[in-house]
Amino acid sequence: MQRKLTVVLALSSLVTAGAVGVATADTAELPVYGVKSSGLDQEQAQKLQRAFGLKDVQRSEAGAVSFADEQRYQYLPTVDKGQGRPDEDGNATTQTALDTEAIKRIKTIPADEAAKRAQEGLRAAGVLPANATPSAQHTTFELSDVNGRNALTANLDTSVSYTFQLGGLPLEGEGANIRVSFDAQGVTAVSHAARTYGEAGTVKVNDLAYGAELCRKYLGASVKPDVSYVYVAPPLEEKVDRIEPSFRCSGRNDDGGAPQAVTLPAAVGAELPQPGPGQEPRPDAQFKSQGLGTQVGSEGTGNCSGLPNTAANIGTFNTEAGNHGITRDFSWLDGNAWESDFKDPVFAGGDDTNWADDVDLTYWQGHGSGTGFYFTGCSNHTDGKLANTDARWGQNDVEWMSLFTCLVLEDSTGGQTWAQRWGQAFRGLHQINSFTTVSYNSANHGGKFGHYMWRSPFLWWNNPMKVRDAWAQASIDTQPASVRWASMGPVTSTGALGNYNDYFWGKGSVGPDYASTGLFWRISGAS
Repeated sequence: MQRKLTVVLALSSLVTAGAVGVATADTAELPVYGVKSSGLDQEQAQKLQRAFGLKDVQRSEAGAVSFADEQRYQYLPTVDKGQGRPDEDGNATTQTALDTEAIKRIKTIPADEAAKRAQEGLRAAGVLPANATPSAQHTTFELSDVNGRNALTANLDTSVSYTFQLGGLPLEGEGANIRVSFDAQGVTAVSHAARTYGEAGTVKVNDLAYGAELCRKYLGASVKPDVSYVYVAPPLEEKVDRIEPSFRCSGRNDDGGAPQAVTLPAAVGAELPQPGPGQEPRPDAQFKSQGLGTQVGSEGTGNCSGLPNTAANIGTFNTEAGNHGITRDFSWLDGNAWESDFKDPVFAGGDDTNWADDVDLTYWQGHGSGTGFYFTGCSNHTDGKLANTDARWGQNDVEWMSLFTCLVLEDSTGGQTWAQRWGQAFRGLHQINSFTTVSYNSANHGGKFGHYMWRSPFLWWNNPMKVRDAWAQASIDTQPASVRWASMGPVTSTGALGNYNDYFWGKGSVGPDYASTGLFWRISGAS
């Protein structure tokens, strides 16, 4: 077995994107791992609380532990400027301005010191798995204009995220998630959801060349696949007693865009993800009356674009909305998800006034790039990509465009910065929430985003989060450490007013609509 494992690990470093022709053995063997423990018990949670000096922590029934300081978590210094003009539905608003001098004075601890403190605290609590390795990055605030000039950059905190391995291969997933954030005063947030494992035999696996073909089948012929072996740790809520090797599928499209990374089983004879029930086709032309009150909408491309978890993920978002009394105005999947729903009517076929711009928040899942997101393989109505140049959002209703896709807010692509590419989309829109990197397909991101944004207070905790914080926390819970989430919005030319601290309607203060003035903010951080 050791000889076979050595062969597989060697191939793992040799088979890269496009190297499908590398000669490999038809099958080899990799270890299977049995679950020894899952999550933290109440005593361990209390030890973690004491080790970091926290006033409280929350522990789920499955043993996931979390804490976020309501005042200091991803804190951005701002100044309350009083009541703003009502929004288009007559809702009261509050104006918020940047405190740029206070931002410049923010002190954060160095990455190496943060990693050391996280290690010491987790070890003191006895909750640091032996297979966990820390990496530290800053959460960053930026001001930039549409000419690509940076006006201000400041670090808001230092976060330590952990990566995991089993037998030299990555272990990824919601059940392999430990993260600790620090400001100059101490810990501002903790997430801990992990299992311990022991070897429980081996299983025959298909080789990486087979995996590359399988990845291409799911992600599409236009994707140049990058495939590797990985172990997937499901959420702690999923009761599993063992895990087997999987293929991690990622890559790039012909135009440089990236599909969401997916996992597929690597074991010989393993059952592949099967398409779930689809929607009835929507008519080409559909009358839609103007909705009243607070509303959300959702769309996503799933099996038709090689993303097996989209329907489940969109479903969790819709369920959270319903559980909190928020009307879901529309929810389109696969071939029913249309590019025209996001395109401004000034462009041929655009109909966002009736869909993505007709609700307060739109949630989207699918493949993306720095210049837009894709409907390829699913629909062509009116074409297969919503380009950044097609976006004019907020003219009708939408405040928060939340795009669970890849690379939309990446630093630069095609010679343009994030502000240059997406600045023109802000026509009353408050925020775009997305990622600067490739994101990983998830069945729970939408539900977690909704939960953090809409949850109801209980005693001194469980208060709703700001929209940008809810997006960040949902991404932290569901994405590996390599993924960076981000939110951006406009800044007024006078007074530096903006929608930095928006809550969802009815959950806290919300700023008024601001037209694009050529200056934009972005907050980004590691998952």
